[in-house]
Amino acid sequence: MIESGGAIVQQVCAAYGLRTSPPPTITRVARGAVGQIWRLDLGAECYAVKELFWGADEQAVRREAVQTAHLAAAGIRLPGSLPATSGQFLVRLPGDLGGGWLRLYRWMDGVRLDPAVPDPDGRAGGLLGRLHVHAAPPRGEPDPWYETVPGAASWDELADAALAQGAGWGPGVAARTGLLRELAGLVTPAAADRMITCHRDLHPDNVLVDGSGELIVLDWDDVGPACPDRELARLLVEWHVHDGRADDAAIARTLTAYLAAGGPGRVRDERSFGMLIASRLNFLQAQAAVALDLRATPENRDYAAMEILDTLARLPTAGLLARLIGLAAAAVG
Repeated sequence: MIESGGAIVQQVCAAYGLRTSPPPTITRVARGAVGQIWRLDLGAECYAVKELFWGADEQAVRREAVQTAHLAAAGIRLPGSLPATSGQFLVRLPGDLGGGWLRLYRWMDGVRLDPAVPDPDGRAGGLLGRLHVHAAPPRGEPDPWYETVPGAASWDELADAALAQGAGWGPGVAARTGLLRELAGLVTPAAADRMITCHRDLHPDNVLVDGSGELIVLDWDDVGPACPDRELARLLVEWHVHDGRADDAAIARTLTAYLAAGGPGRVRDERSFGMLIASRLNFLQAQAAVALDLRATPENRDYAAMEILDTLARLPTAGLLARLIGLAAAAVG
């Protein structure tokens, strides 16, 4: 992993053709399940460095760069990707510096948008509507991460493995195996003719507000084909459901703003939540694999355990989905 100062900063600057005078500084600002973000200051210039903990795909990154450039031209605020001097966007670190992968972006100042604070303009809905209106046609095949789920037996097996290892999150999985199987049964492949290119990870942590109130969309690593209905349904849950309870007024504002922006998505039934459910269940299984892996670093195992507990606490229920479907129907009129 990147350490402040030293050889790694020199490596970043050399790979991306950045000057090193005045002396650069680098500070970690955030981390996620697959990587972390660092702020690189070079005097008056500032960049975001993303460190990926494991594998990366240059061709996928190039497709992402094309899509984000298209959206930026349409007025969407987002951090632009910067290529290395080689022309590649991804740079591999030497083994003695961790062997991970780096990406470089323009830094964008902003603060987190707190979905718990009333927003009379429903800005998240308006943003998603604009993203969908300006979305490019889908390229490639849908990612199974958003359309398929682990087999029914996997949840009992996972609970048994966690309990056998004495993992603190094991009882939580064991108590929810029935709900996990019920949710998995709602996931079906989306209709190919309804797909567009979507962000696919538009949760509150990936949106900033700049000084003028404009929204900035971060973390485009997962951009790809998806159904706008399903991305809209996922946004309603991730932004406006807290402790299992829906914020009816906020959902109404978000849906109104989405429709006003021309968004094509419509929350029709439980299947509209397939993207939300599949991503949460696949994320849960992926983090469990890290948490149970005795070869993983303690930091990554601890982070995975925290993510497991958070995901278990945020699993939707049948009652919640029914309420959201009703609110969406009322918004359409």
